[in-house]
Amino acid sequence: MKQKYLKNLLSADPTTPIVLFQIEMYNQGKYFFHAGENGYRNALVFGGAPYDHYPIIGEGFDIQGDGRLPRPKMILSNHQGNVSLRLKYFDDFTSAKVTRIKTMLKYLDEVNFPNQINPYGESDSESFTKDVYFVNQKVKETDEIVEFELVSALEIENAKIPCRSVYSNTCSWNYRSKEGCGYSGKPIADKKGKRFIPKGYSGPHVAEEVYFEDQYSSTQFAPTNANDVYEEWDSTKTYSSGDVVSVTTLNGDSALNPPTIYVCIGNNVESYPSKDRTNWIEDACDKSICGCRLRFSDAAEEAGGCKRFDSPYGSDGKYSESEEGLPFGGFPGVDPYEFK
Repeated sequence: MKQKYLKNLLSADPTTPIVLFQIEMYNQGKYFFHAGENGYRNALVFGGAPYDHYPIIGEGFDIQGDGRLPRPKMILSNHQGNVSLRLKYFDDFTSAKVTRIKTMLKYLDEVNFPNQINPYGESDSESFTKDVYFVNQKVKETDEIVEFELVSALEIENAKIPCRSVYSNTCSWNYRSKEGCGYSGKPIADKKGKRFIPKGYSGPHVAEEVYFEDQYSSTQFAPTNANDVYEEWDSTKTYSSGDVVSVTTLNGDSALNPPTIYVCIGNNVESYPSKDRTNWIEDACDKSICGCRLRFSDAAEEAGGCKRFDSPYGSDGKYSESEEGLPFGGFPGVDPYEFK
């Protein structure tokens, strides 16, 4: 059977078009497909990545001359409910990134050919064009197929242009995102500014009440694992007061939408953090300058703050207000003032 497929591959014209698809499920991995239009039903390797054969149809990618943005259709086989099972987990694939790659047979990796020798010349993973779209909605789901409508980044629901809004007193960065905020230290406070431990910055607008008054020192509270990250919440575990977990978001790029950190304040807790606000407190920033100082002022180091991704910063390997300033995402300078 393999020899038959190799014969089909070698008998084709070197310029035979090959269409490949990548479906990126947020930060939960990617699916790599090719439709096997040319009779080849085994996996193809392109750019070092294997693309499995899967019945898939992509149509409507052509650019219109009247300026309208295309809204392509992507149709997947739903044999034995293979796609339907994933729809439940990935929220109908909404906002998933779909990349269509058009290349030629002669540019495939050498491993696709007998003796790992490309008879048509050198493989070139850069010799292709990419069409990048996002799943806007599921159009049809039957026992045989699942059809999706794709849109460009400009038309995706909830997209904002410009992406960054200008506010004088509110930070626009996503908390703990690698883009902008960059905070990577210990949990500091909830969204109302109530701190977890009575350490660190305690300036104006900081609540005096804390969750753990004297149970933990700054070094004992919220230790990370060997990889300097917090463990993902596990449904098989029971948590106690002071335990810290992360919950990975399924919405978009992990650099922009990082895992959410939760601190347990109850005992014998088995509930899902976002569904139980009695026993779990989300580590969140109130988006104010005070919230920024809770994490990056010089005093914040005592509570486990003064840390950003891509450290070190400054002469001591910490990111502090006195040396690097605050990474506040607002624009205080646009606040109106009275001219005299």
